[in-house]
Amino acid sequence: MVALKPRPVVAKQGLARPWWRDLPGWLLLWTLAAVALVSTCSDRRGLQSAPAEERAVLFQQTLEHFHTLCEGPRASAFVPRCREQARFLREFPECEAACRARLEPWR
Repeated sequence: MVALKPRPVVAKQGLARPWWRDLPGWLLLWTLAAVALVSTCSDRRGLQSAPAEERAVLFQQTLEHFHTLCEGPRASAFVPRCREQARFLREFPECEAACRARLEPWR
C-alpha cells in the first residue's frame, strides 16, 4: 500500500480583484436603473399630456378593471398585476384621497 502525502496548501497573495473587473456589472446595473426611471417617467408624462376627457375615461376604465380583478374573490391570484394597476392609478390626477385609500393595500 502506498502512503499518500497531503498536498501543501498555497495561499494566494496580493490584492483582491481589480476594480475594473466589476465595471461591466456596475454599468449594467446603472443602465437598468435608468431604463426603469425613464419608463416610470414616461407613464406620468403621457398621462399629464393627455386631454382631460380622454384621461378621465382611461382612469374610469382602469379603475373598473382594477375593481373587477383586484377587489374580487380571486384577487390573490393576481397580486403582481394588481400592484402594477394600483401604481398606475395613483399617477392620475383624478385619483384623490378616497382613491388612494382604496389603493393603499396594494403598495
